[in-house]
Amino acid sequence: MKKYRTEHWGHYFLGYIIAAVVGYLLGCINMAWLISKSEGIDIKKVGSNNAGASNVFISVGKPQGVVVGAFDILKAFFAAEFISLIFPSNADLAVLAGAMAVIGHIYPFWMKFSGGKGLAPFMGLILFTDWRIFIGLGIVIIVLTLITDYISIGTLAVITIMPIYAIIAEFNLFQTITFIVLAIIMWYKHFINIKRIANGEEIGFLRKNKNKAKV
Repeated sequence: MKKYRTEHWGHYFLGYIIAAVVGYLLGCINMAWLISKSEGIDIKKVGSNNAGASNVFISVGKPQGVVVGAFDILKAFFAAEFISLIFPSNADLAVLAGAMAVIGHIYPFWMKFSGGKGLAPFMGLILFTDWRIFIGLGIVIIVLTLITDYISIGTLAVITIMPIYAIIAEFNLFQTITFIVLAIIMWYKHFINIKRIANGEEIGFLRKNKNKAKV
C-alpha cells in the first residue's frame, strides 16, 4: 500500500511538472520578436521596447500586430487544450499549462526574461476556460480601447474582472488562485503604463500622441 501511494503521488506531481514545462515553453515562442525581425525591426528597441502584440501593432504594422495577437492567444489556448487531452481527469493541469504560457510570454528565458505583458495569452487561457467569457471580455477590451485609445486600460479591466469572476463563479481554489496570481503579475507589468497615462505620455493604440512617447 505504501508503494502504491508513492507511485500515485509521484504520478500526480509529474502531471503538474509536465503541464508547467509544456505551457512555459509554448509561451516562450515570441511571435512579436520573430515577425518584427522579419521586417528588419528589433521590437525590443522601438516603441515601448515590449515584445508584444500592441507594440508590434503600433511600431511595425496593424496586420502584423493582429497576427501576433492571434498567435499569442492560441499558444496559451493550445497549451491548455493539449494538456487537457493528456490529463482529461484533472482540469487544474490544463489551467496551469495555460497560465504558464502567460508566464513564458512575459518572462521568456531566451529573451533575458523580458517579453510581452501577457494580455493575449491571458485571453487564450480564458478562451479555453469558457468561450463566452472570452467574447465578453474581448468586447470590454475593444470598447475601452476605442473610448480611451489605451489598450492598457482594457487590459487592466480584464485582469481585474477575471479573478473576481472566478470567485463569483466558484472556480476551485487552485484555478482561482492561478487567475489572481496572473492578475498581480500583469498589474505589476502595467505600472509603467499607468504612470504614463497619468502623466499624459502614453501613446494611443490607434493614434500616436504628439510627443511620440513610449507605450
